[in-house]
Amino acid sequence: MTELQNFCQKPRTMQELVDAGFAAHTVYNAVKRNELKNANAIDAWGRKQRGKGLFVSTVTPIPYNASLLVQAWNTQQQGETNV
Repeated sequence: MTELQNFCQKPRTMQELVDAGFAAHTVYNAVKRNELKNANAIDAWGRKQRGKGLFVSTVTPIPYNASLLVQAWNTQQQGETNV
């Protein structure tokens, strides 16, 4: 995941992205590469919208859940060693 995708986990306007230090062409290239999506590009009826975009990342991070690993280590028998 790129820094731009990480920043766009919640919807951002182009002005917010520029203020954060991202160039406009970088944002548009990320949309072309399907790393970002313009949430305002299409309305409810499927028509293309013109105007201000609202950019959001297409990748959602999956939170790391170590509970199964911890459970496996806690149930390991005494005296058993893994080499």
